[in-house]
Amino acid sequence: MAVEQNLALEQFFAGADLLIHDAQYTQEEYSSRINWGHTSIEYAIGAANRAGVKQLALFHHDPDRTDVQLDEFAQEYCQSGKYGETEIFLAREGMIIDL
Repeated sequence: MAVEQNLALEQFFAGADLLIHDAQYTQEEYSSRINWGHTSIEYAIGAANRAGVKQLALFHHDPDRTDVQLDEFAQEYCQSGKYGETEIFLAREGMIIDL
């Protein structure tokens, strides 16, 4: 059932110019937090790529993360072309996005 729900969501945001997606955990962290109502960074990236999303803003970061950790995530996950064609960035408070 979860597979069908995930496919329905991907169809919903297919081809979007911008997807703002929860990305509270890494995949490693998520495995011990299933059903907590949040998503892994890697899942959000994969779903956006499969759906042909142009830009992905990862938000709702774990509140225990430090700025240094978020900067490290940006270096890891936001490299152009590393995870497909979707442009990935971390959303930050006060950020303005031009479409």
